[in-house]
Amino acid sequence: MTRAVVFSGGGDYVDPWHPFAETSAIVADVLRADGFDVDIVDRVDALARVLPDADLLVVNAGGGPEPHPLDPLLASALDGLRGGLLVLHVAATLLPEDDGWEARLGGRWVRGTTMHPERGPMELRAVVADPLTEGIDPLRTSDEAYSWLRVGDGVRVLYVQEHGGEPHPVVWTIDRDGVRAAYDALGHDAEAYDAPAVRELLRRLARWAAVR
Repeated sequence: MTRAVVFSGGGDYVDPWHPFAETSAIVADVLRADGFDVDIVDRVDALARVLPDADLLVVNAGGGPEPHPLDPLLASALDGLRGGLLVLHVAATLLPEDDGWEARLGGRWVRGTTMHPERGPMELRAVVADPLTEGIDPLRTSDEAYSWLRVGDGVRVLYVQEHGGEPHPVVWTIDRDGVRAAYDALGHDAEAYDAPAVRELLRRLARWAAVR
């Protein structure tokens, strides 16, 4: 059975805006329904213990507007990941001083540049023909429309959303020498996962990233 670890906010990493325990439970349910064996951890020391055996790490956590005191320990724990990576929503803000994290993820939230308008209805448009997007274009939900994320070289952008008259990448994948990572900007709260298409996209990204 494919083994996934969800690193959730709500323990070591918290912020005042996101119900991490609730959304991580939803993510775990989606993965279990797809045949994954799933553990949820919210402490860095627990993550370091379970990560080496994981086929997939899902990161659903945020640390607030400043670097977190545990960032060096989290970065060290992530060095133990041998499987795929799926990063959700505000986790693009993590490890702001770690270039290696940005390189593995393929991009990040840049404080002072990246933003989102008020949470509400949004539509994602697929920009490539791909099995990950087939049948779920456009994708409609209610969430925060992340805008002006920084996206690096080698990234395959799957979906964009329109804001300020321009398209903004919000879902992408990256495969470097067989090491796979995916980013999905959706997932602010439980309502964001109400749309079946959002859950289906999550399932597909997780299955893709877990291949090694």
